[in-house]
Amino acid sequence: MMTETALGTEPVRVLVVDDNPEDVAIVRRLLAQYQRREFQVLSAHSASQGMERLGTEGADLVLLDYSMPGEDGVSFLRRLALTVDHPPVILLTGRGDERIAVEAIRSGACDYLAKDAASPSSLGDALQRALVEFHDQDKYRRFDEQIMLALAAAAENRDATTGGHLQRLASYAMLLGQELGLDDGQLRVLRYGALLHDIGKLAVSAKVLCKPAPLTEDEWEEIRQHPVVGERICSCLWFSRQVAPVIRHHHERWDGTGYVDGLAGSDIPLLARIISVVDAFDAMSSDRPYRKALPDDEVVRRLREGAGRQWDPEITRAFLGLAERQRLRGTPPPRRLRKAA
Repeated sequence: MMTETALGTEPVRVLVVDDNPEDVAIVRRLLAQYQRREFQVLSAHSASQGMERLGTEGADLVLLDYSMPGEDGVSFLRRLALTVDHPPVILLTGRGDERIAVEAIRSGACDYLAKDAASPSSLGDALQRALVEFHDQDKYRRFDEQIMLALAAAAENRDATTGGHLQRLASYAMLLGQELGLDDGQLRVLRYGALLHDIGKLAVSAKVLCKPAPLTEDEWEEIRQHPVVGERICSCLWFSRQVAPVIRHHHERWDGTGYVDGLAGSDIPLLARIISVVDAFDAMSSDRPYRKALPDDEVVRRLREGAGRQWDPEITRAFLGLAERQRLRGTPPPRRLRKAA
């Protein structure tokens, strides 16, 4: 267990997300009176401004008011939970808001504190506990990353006919994500989504995976289950909330005819749409048991024709432009999976 002294002596940067300037001033005053730790208080008057400040400046902790104009605290928490490496959040509640507090905990808050019960010691101690618990959990997050890489390597070795596919896919996805302006947290999830998107194929028989002839309907049904199986395999990991939608939905189609849930258009998670495009590109550009790699112009033609039907049209256009500039076909994958980025 990490102790408070192990956290260092630098001031703790606390972002207070509250539309009431008087409440922000009270928090600032209470924390200034806390003797065991120095706190630097930042503020945001809305959930959207809070997300913006976190993205540009960062913070060690967030104190979040529930009642705000536009987006309430729980909605903010749910949006924050879709990012990676976000700081711990403590919800500030009013009297009688226990139900809201429970909903906030379920949505990702690490603690809650009633505003009328706040004192220098109660508030400061709550922040200290959140910091200690967060840093302890960080060890498990790093461990989960190693598990993810091991699972990805197992999937890579499962099908020798697609050697290097996951490594190339992670590389292509990161390039495309940067092209689309994703932030660092989204890129990290995208990378793990690329590495783990086919992890469910660990449950598909080698006979089906490597079959050099057309699959029967029963064999196709076995293949179609791999996103669900993959989601289940990764459900115990810390990253599961972020990565699971990529794994589950990477075979959905823009027109709604894909699997497993028949999602269409922007209802398909953004990162899954990105993986879908680069996955198709690499599949068409590589030798498979049932065919040789397609010529470059044929790959481009199929991607263009499928834009707006199978794939997100804007993402497809962005990738085709990127592929032409970067000459992605034939890019050698990294030697080791753990080096892929």
